[in-house]
Amino acid sequence: RRLGGVPLNRETTENFVESVVEEFDKREEFVLVLAPEGTRSRVEYWRTGFYYIALRAGVPIALGFVDSPRKEVGLGPLLWPSGDLEADLAKMRDFYSDKTGIRPEKHGEIRARPGGAPQSA
Repeated sequence: RRLGGVPLNRETTENFVESVVEEFDKREEFVLVLAPEGTRSRVEYWRTGFYYIALRAGVPIALGFVDSPRKEVGLGPLLWPSGDLEADLAKMRDFYSDKTGIRPEKHGEIRARPGGAPQSA
């Protein structure tokens, strides 16, 4: 907290998106770093909370990456969520199409769970 950290209850996904949006509203500057894909095992769908947080808070999504074969890490373009999740995920797929993470066997396709319901980030 001394460094500006904000505790969030990760035990429940209830109101998580709205809680984080409130944190954006309270501060002039706030940076949130999330991994929408599984970091320990392969997942079939990306978690979409990050998208809905950015959309509701009116902030861009910075596409970060680790490209292991090239030994590069960095930030790509800012993606301002349009409200069309599928179209925006297509832009993300395009950006990440030539990048390979540290454990490519754990990389899943960039797609949302069918039904479009917001999932926790």
